[in-house]
Parts: sequence; structure tokens; C-alpha cells
Amino acid sequence: MIKLTTDEKHYLNLAGEYGVCSELAKRGIMANLTFGHHKAADVLVVNTNSKKAVIVEVKTTRSNRVVTSFFQKYKTPTTAPAPDFWIIVQIGENNLSQFYILSHQEMAQAQMQRNKMSEWKEVKGGVDNILIEQLESTYKNNWQKLLDAIA
Repeated sequence: MIKLTTDEKHYLNLAGEYGVCSELAKRGIMANLTFGHHKAADVLVVNTNSKKAVIVEVKTTRSNRVVTSFFQKYKTPTTAPAPDFWIIVQIGENNLSQFYILSHQEMAQAQMQRNKMSEWKEVKGGVDNILIEQLESTYKNNWQKLLDAIA
């Protein structure tokens, strides 16, 4: 696993968040970063025509897995405030990015699968993470799911 300094983590996270905003702008969608240490959202995505908005949690990695801390934050299926979407950004060689788009419910299922859980009440200790290979076939570049949510 790649060990990053605090500054490197900060810039890696910003790169992922700005990358998500850039990808959405390419699709004609307004997306804004939220700033601060106690924020409930990384990116706010708004469709001014439909007056709909979604909250996005962005997690960025340079490795084959990303720390989500999912069940550390969401102890039950109704724990709020939960994001509408999670976007995992993998920044690889030559700084090329891959994007994996999941609804909050899909992220819960993926994390449960990774943790070998069948129910929320089976949450154990430790810090949750997701493997990129687990997301590859289903969620890679699935921007349409997010676009449909704000249509």
C-alpha cells in the first residue's frame, strides 16, 4: 500500500473531487465542491432545469483499494446524513483517472460483500475499504446513473 503524507492525501483528495466536477462539466452538469473539515458532502451536483440536486461523497486512491469508512459512519441503513452517490476515483499511471459511480445503497452492498456480511447488524471493528477490481465491471464510468437521478 502506498503511504502518503498528510499534504499528499489532501491534494489527492482534492484532485479526485475536482476530477469529478470536471467530468460532470463535460456532460453539461453543474457541480460544486464543498469546503471545510466538517462538511456532509464533497460535491453538490445540481440540475438547474429540473431543480434537483444530489450529494456526492468522493474517495480517491492511487492504489487498488480505497478506504471508505462506510460502516464506521453509517451504523444503520437509515443513518443520516448519507450521500446520494459515492464516486471512487482511482488515479493511476500518468495521472490518468478512472471513475466508479455507485448509489449509497450500492456502496452499502459492495461494502457488505467486501466485509463478507449479509446484514447491517454484522458490522465488525476495523476500517472499511473497497477493492477497485470489485467495482470494475459494474460501476466504471457509469455516469448515466447520476445523470438520471437529477433529470
